Amino acid sequence: MVSAAARTGLVRVVAALVAVLLLGALATSTATAADAQDADPGSVVEVLPITGLLDPPVADAIRDLLDQADADGAELVVLQVSGPGGVSVDVAGLVDAIDRATVPVAVLVTPQAGTQATAAGAWAALWAGADVRAVAEVGSVGPLVPADLAGAGDDSDLVALVESRLGASASSFVDEARSAAELEDAGLLDVNAPDVATMLGDLDGRDVGDGRVLSLAQDDVQVRLHSLGLVARMLHAAATPAFIYLLLVIGLSLLAFELFQPGFGVAGFAGVVMLPFAIFGLTVLPVAWWALALLLFGLGLFVLDTALAGLGATTAAGTVAFGVGSWWIFGTGALRNPGWVAGATTVLALAFWVVVMTTILRAQAGPEGVELDELVGRPGIVRSVLNPEGHVYIDEALWRARLADTGRLRVGTAVQVTGVDGAVLVVEPFDATRRADATVAPGASTD
Repeated sequence: MVSAAARTGLVRVVAALVAVLLLGALATSTATAADAQDADPGSVVEVLPITGLLDPPVADAIRDLLDQADADGAELVVLQVSGPGGVSVDVAGLVDAIDRATVPVAVLVTPQAGTQATAAGAWAALWAGADVRAVAEVGSVGPLVPADLAGAGDDSDLVALVESRLGASASSFVDEARSAAELEDAGLLDVNAPDVATMLGDLDGRDVGDGRVLSLAQDDVQVRLHSLGLVARMLHAAATPAFIYLLLVIGLSLLAFELFQPGFGVAGFAGVVMLPFAIFGLTVLPVAWWALALLLFGLGLFVLDTALAGLGATTAAGTVAFGVGSWWIFGTGALRNPGWVAGATTVLALAFWVVVMTTILRAQAGPEGVELDELVGRPGIVRSVLNPEGHVYIDEALWRARLADTGRLRVGTAVQVTGVDGAVLVVEPFDATRRADATVAPGASTD
């Protein structure tokens, strides 16, 4: 008779064998599936959805995708776009890159993320230079000029390039937008489709020139969706006028805020992160440098007004300079800073520097009528990290303080005032033996 221990051991062995067999079968099936996929991946379609301006980060992403598609032998590259134009981009060079690509390129104009389905300026040029030109029924293409909303360069060569590809009918969207129906009537539209899936179905078996016939059967298509990388997305966002303006103002304000605080804290680091993206945006978009200087001057006057704790001519001059600079910073063209953004930011900046910062600085100065010298010898509690400067809480009031020696004290650490340096208390970790001999202000408790 088999013992219970032997039965238990036998069960464990059988279970282990079953597990090994299952794992082997799973590994075999996985490898087989992977091999099958490697052997016959089907028709690969690379899709890159883009909204907003055609700027350097987007142009780089398009070139990288074309190179990757060529290397992978993709069947088709689809640029799903919606945007008002481009800034600081070699549009003709990008159209040439699409023309030189061995993989056919389709540009589909569709609404995305609440945006209108429009391809204007540089986007219209890319649409015209694509192997497949597609537009949603609610979409439009044009005007082609200006291709660069920054107003840089002469568009005559680009117009000639587009007309050489599409013929005289291309002139219909050079100076104004044309709907999908109008483009179709002019013989410029290849596909009228609301989305990528519909377009691919319509393109199956289509000859796109140079003997290239698309094979896009529904059961044999592998669609790979791409997006901009994290840094590229942030740089792309930084090409939006209002976003650049806010990054610049908030970043500089956070750094200026640190001038009134002991040490360098979270606000300062946030400002350091924001400013590079703001500076990038200023290099991409057209900037009225006199307006930028006026904006910076106004912000400087706000800071000076806070330091002087005054409210008068400096405040008024700062508000006017800041507001005018905010309104004109990107000039008067299509990329002009929205008026409501400039106005609201000016009001918020005035409120922050004149009201909020003044209140904060008064609170940091401690209660009125108390001399700093009277606090020598008093115990206190660290309220913000001393590294080496911070704040301590003494006699129900908050005071700026600095460690007498190098080092760092955490929040909640007991300290004792050993001296005064201007408007800052000098403190050391609390020492009970020294506390008995410390100088104590009249009426103070020695507990």
